[in-house]
Order: sequence, then C-alpha cells, then structure tokens
Amino acid sequence: MTYTHVVFVGHHKDRLMDSITRYRKYPIHRVTLVLGSDDSSGERISRRVADKVKHELSPLFEVTIIRVDKRDIMNAASQIVDLIQKEREKGYQCILNISGSLRTFSIAAYIAGCLTQSPMITSIPRYDESDQEVGVEEIIELPTIPVQYPRKDQVQLLEAIAGSSGYLEDLILQLNPRMKDEPDVFAKERSRLTHHLKKIEEMGFVTKEKIGKQVVFSLSPLGRIYGKVCKGDILRING
Repeated sequence: MTYTHVVFVGHHKDRLMDSITRYRKYPIHRVTLVLGSDDSSGERISRRVADKVKHELSPLFEVTIIRVDKRDIMNAASQIVDLIQKEREKGYQCILNISGSLRTFSIAAYIAGCLTQSPMITSIPRYDESDQEVGVEEIIELPTIPVQYPRKDQVQLLEAIAGSSGYLEDLILQLNPRMKDEPDVFAKERSRLTHHLKKIEEMGFVTKEKIGKQVVFSLSPLGRIYGKVCKGDILRING
C-alpha cells in the first residue's frame, strides 16, 4: 500500500522539508500541501513556503497544493476527512504531518486523524548555536485517541436525523413507516429512540432544541463529519 503525505504548511520551510524527507516508515508516492483559504498576511507567508517546498519536492513526488478553512476548526476537520476519503478511493492511505502547521490546522488535523484512524506525525525543531531553527531534531508519531463510535442502529438514527425535520415523531415514521397505524408499538418505539438519542447526544453527535412543546434533534458538527466517515466506509461501523 502506498501513502499520500498530507502536510499542513506553516512558516518553517526547513522543518517541513526535514519532516517529509526523513520520515520513511511508509512508502510515500504523493505529497499534498495544505494551506488556509484566507488571504491574511500570515497565510501569504505560508503560500511562499508551500511554493518553495513544492519546487524542491516535485522531482521526487507528485505534489499538489490545496486550501481549507483554517479559521473554523470543525469545518477544516470536515474538509480534511473529505481529502482522506478521496485519497482512499484512489488507493492511497494518508499520513497527516502537522510538524510545521499553525495551531488551528493542528487541532483540525488531529480531529480528522482520530476519526479516520490515520497515522499522524509532528516534530521537535532543531536549533543551531545562534538559536536559529535549522530543521528537525526528532520526528514523533502521534497516538490516535479512540473515538466512541455509534452502533449500527444508532448510525441509522443519525442518518434519519440528517434526512428529516428532526422531530421525534418524524424520525419514528421515517425509520418505521408502518407504525403510524399501530399506537402501542409507536409508543414503545418512541421510548426506544429517546434512549438512543440521549446516548448519541452524550457522545456529541447530535444537539437538541426545544421548539414549543416538541424537541428537535439535529446533527452536531462532529455528527456531520462522522456521517462523511460512514459514507466513505473509512471505518468499520460497530455491530
């Protein structure tokens, strides 16, 4: 299996180059440089760094540059999950390299890496006698935190929430249309779904809002990202 090295670009070219060329645990075929989508002064520095890195790496790898939203962490994590899905569809696994990234990129990449169980690395910078940074002293592999994933029936409920108004009665009928004419069964199903909704709310996948006398459920940002993970078959859904 070959890998795409996904590198989140900051302002330190030497650190990025060292972390890419020295990390050889997996066979790398492609490098994707990730920049922010805004036009801030700091991002302009990152773009110049990315151009230099691409120029130096192009003889060795297939190099592309993409942009994601670095200001909204959950949106950035969602875009990174999209990238991982697309790479896996092409037959590549992804390594997420946050050695030289800005803080928001690091957080977003770590969320995406944990959700997709992708390898992640960072590095400790090396300095010369004048205290100037001159590359990487050590590359560190980051552990992924286990994510509590919903069971299959809970995943079906998340999918129903995504495709409905979010009212409990609507969710029941969407999952079991025949229950409309069975009041006793409907009441039991309402109790069952209420239990599952409480569980996935505690897991952070849904939020609820009271409108009048009714409660409306909707996917949280984490729930929307997890929906992408499920659709991309990145992970085996728990039984």
